[in-house]
Amino acid sequence: MATLGRIRSHGIFLLIVIGVSMVIFIITGFSNDFSNLFHPNRNSVGKIDGEKIDYQAFFAEKEQAEDFYKMIGQDIQNDEASDQILQQTWDQLVMRKLIEKDAAAIGMIVSPQELKDLTIGNNISPAIAQQQMFINQETGRFDPSLVVALIQQLDNADVVKNAPSEQLKLYRNYWKFLETNVKYSRLFEKYNTLLSKSLVVNSLEAKYAYEANKASVDVIYAMKPYFAVADSLVKVSDAEVKTLYNKRKEQYKQEPSVDFNYVVFAVKPSPEDFTAVEDSINKAKEKFAVAEDIIDVVASYSDVPYNDVFLSKNDISEDLKEFAFSGAKGTVFGPILTNDTYKLARIMENTVASDSVKLSIIAVAGQTEEATIQKRDSLLNVLKSGADFAQTAAQFSMDKQTAARGGEFGWLRETQVEQIFGKKELSEPLFRAAVNTPFVIDDMQGIIFCITEKTKPVSKVKLAVIECEVTPTSATQIKIFQDAKQFAAACKTADLMPAIAAEKGYTLVPATNINHNTPRLGNIKGSRTVIRWAFDNKVNVVSDVQECGTEFIVAGVTKRNNDKYVALADVKPALEAELRRDKKFEQVKAEFNGKTIEQLAAENLTVDTVKNLTFGSYSAGRLGNVPT
Repeated sequence: MATLGRIRSHGIFLLIVIGVSMVIFIITGFSNDFSNLFHPNRNSVGKIDGEKIDYQAFFAEKEQAEDFYKMIGQDIQNDEASDQILQQTWDQLVMRKLIEKDAAAIGMIVSPQELKDLTIGNNISPAIAQQQMFINQETGRFDPSLVVALIQQLDNADVVKNAPSEQLKLYRNYWKFLETNVKYSRLFEKYNTLLSKSLVVNSLEAKYAYEANKASVDVIYAMKPYFAVADSLVKVSDAEVKTLYNKRKEQYKQEPSVDFNYVVFAVKPSPEDFTAVEDSINKAKEKFAVAEDIIDVVASYSDVPYNDVFLSKNDISEDLKEFAFSGAKGTVFGPILTNDTYKLARIMENTVASDSVKLSIIAVAGQTEEATIQKRDSLLNVLKSGADFAQTAAQFSMDKQTAARGGEFGWLRETQVEQIFGKKELSEPLFRAAVNTPFVIDDMQGIIFCITEKTKPVSKVKLAVIECEVTPTSATQIKIFQDAKQFAAACKTADLMPAIAAEKGYTLVPATNINHNTPRLGNIKGSRTVIRWAFDNKVNVVSDVQECGTEFIVAGVTKRNNDKYVALADVKPALEAELRRDKKFEQVKAEFNGKTIEQLAAENLTVDTVKNLTFGSYSAGRLGNVPT
């Protein structure tokens, strides 16, 4: 009973918390940065309800979340996404710790059998049923056998032994993240149900609600807006503002903050850097135009390797697309400059071929390489004798996910071959193969391939491209650093920064009310170091040059606020406005006193009617919502 009472006492708050947990699979926004709290040299990342949270365990959960989002195709390779996942992991852990103890105290758990029913049983969680990995490509619907296949492969000793460790970790973390969140989503759902059932309306509340809505009236009113009374006619004294401030003071609690100005020195290539790269690519053009070994020439001059595959229009950047499909074999184009990158292109081959093929596979494995090839060739002979590929794949393929779909791997574009199989030279046999004719490739001993469909042929081209990005040279970087250094030296104090920045044509950026948890300045990578510096220094101090990603920053502290409460001066305008509004109310109230609606209407005031108004009404027509 004591535990149930505790649950009731938490009722409204926990309902809100549980509501948040229902969006557990969405990367949420964040307001705090845990870069100081989550320090790798500490054994714990913090405390929840007095319990220390182990550093390694916490970041193992964060890694699971990262791998989950990788698997569903979300881009997490940026600072903002990383911060969001960090915050999400912490928020979910707080929710779990908050609810788990009370739930366990009353015997509320998610049993292993219940979890099994939610993942591979008859009551599949929507979180799993909506995963693209478990959608049958033929039916377009969730297929529980694909979930079972994944779990079996993760538990299969041969798969564990032979699969690449990184890929295995990725799949394990993906499934662990899913399973954990399914479990706790169900626990939160149970807990929410209990709270909902315990928060009941008693007889007195029911009677009051009935009485409040039993009688209704139509109300006619006259209205005079506050702005119709000039501010100059209402005086608010400093003493009145201070009195209201003291009354509200607890609402103005704040974290320590700091204000500072800063100048960003972006490390960008100079005109000389562009000229040097342009000269270099022009020198390469003669050799590039006639070279027979194009791979070697591209490797010698380009930032990206030669892509020896046929490309369709969708695979070629906009700046080269027109040239690629209008020029003849051997034609050279460029150099052109696009987004700080010089490009030189040459047409190597033209063809007309399918842009995509639908691939099916049968994966086999033996104790040795020879045994694998023998088993593969035996199955290939069976297929060539007329056996059904889908049935054979379902029976013999080691890849359970594709086996469950009759060997179907899915649609494949030529540009995806290297990404999926690690060998771009496979694109030639895969895209030249006849439809519904099983075949093998020497470099892939354990797979039987079969192309079951092809898209209509389209124009394609092999394009050799030399790409040279213009980046700041060492000399340019030194020059920019020296400019930043000279600016920092000239600004003896922070109050000199605006004038000196204006003189030199630099942009001075203000940073106000920056607190300990502010993650960065705008989108400047690594700028957390500037925020830490500002908190460690006094007003009017100017920093040395701070290196933040690809930019240099010089900052100067203009204000520090270590007070427990927001200063009266900072909230005075808002308090004055509130007091002025209240005084206007009293003034208008006095003007209305003793007058009828007709008399007020004669003074050109707005007159309107609210119909069917009760004591239980939540709104009053055009007058707006009734305060609760």
